[in-house]
Amino acid sequence: MLPNIQLLRAVAVYMVVFVHLRQLLPDSHIALVLHDKGYSGVDLFFVISGFIMVYTTSRNRISAGEFLLHRARRIAPLYYLATVLVFVIAVNFLFVLQNTSPDFYALLKSLAFIPFEKSPGRIYPLYYLGWTLNYEMFFYLIFALSLSIWYEMRVVLCTAMISGLVLFGLFSSSDPGNVMLYFYSRPIMLDFCLGMIIALLRDQISAVMHRFFILPWLSLSLGLTLLASSSLWPIAPSLYAPPTNTFLTFGVPAALIVVAAVGLDDVKTRGQPWRFFQEVGNASYSIYLTHFFVVAVLTILANRIHLSSNLRTLLALLTIPLIAFVGIAVYRFFERPIMSMLARGKRAELRPKIPPPIPESVRPECRSN
Repeated sequence: MLPNIQLLRAVAVYMVVFVHLRQLLPDSHIALVLHDKGYSGVDLFFVISGFIMVYTTSRNRISAGEFLLHRARRIAPLYYLATVLVFVIAVNFLFVLQNTSPDFYALLKSLAFIPFEKSPGRIYPLYYLGWTLNYEMFFYLIFALSLSIWYEMRVVLCTAMISGLVLFGLFSSSDPGNVMLYFYSRPIMLDFCLGMIIALLRDQISAVMHRFFILPWLSLSLGLTLLASSSLWPIAPSLYAPPTNTFLTFGVPAALIVVAAVGLDDVKTRGQPWRFFQEVGNASYSIYLTHFFVVAVLTILANRIHLSSNLRTLLALLTIPLIAFVGIAVYRFFERPIMSMLARGKRAELRPKIPPPIPESVRPECRSN
């Protein structure tokens, strides 16, 4: 994997972390800005996801079934564990999760990555961070359907399918009718298209940016500027939460940042700090799914003992590295071992079975003697 892309995964997951740190931080302008801009981490993740799918499959032939199985092994185990944990908490400590009821039908739909209206005006799974995974799994399904054609046309086909869905969503009636159709026709789906296009044009982008060394820095500066200022393209209101009309506000700036990362792919990143950021990028999925539990526990603690504003700020600052260490531990001792175990099981199934040797006493030549 490209080192700069892994660094961006670390940035993306911490943007999401800042969204949820808002409940631990005292009210302030900085906390509000971090919360509002933190939503851009999801768009950055989606652009990176589109990029990675094209980048990895362009070098290896893989069937649709193998691709989906690999993505399920990557996504499902930790998400299932987190979802079941939330369900158990909802059953035993309902007061902790005010917007989550222990509904077994909702649990099944969450585990199946099926969007549903969890409460009026809110399309979330049981563990609400899983709403992004519903988009990811739907994108994987679309991408898998295109794996039988050469990879340049693969990007065209996927982009056409996603764009058609989004256009349908934009020009359909204000009453969505079908929650699932509404969910999958949101503009945020276009983030995947930007990532795929960047991966398709990666060699050309890299060549041009290496020739004009200032271009990647201009792309990065423009992306950050657009990200910092939402006045040009404010987020349009949505009929349902979560906010998914973020393509222009966050998706386009995220794509410019990924383009800069591709253009700067020859920049050397050495030393302990860079290695730590790379590890955070490797563990970004574990950090994404576990950070809310860390923030929630510390927020409940801070509320129970009535921490002052200064102490809450200090606790939030300490939470930032704590989230990384918890996520990296989960990645090393759960996510990675589970993926290895499932991969070994798959290889064992595919390995040809060699029949045992026939004993000499029953061989035909022995009986003839």
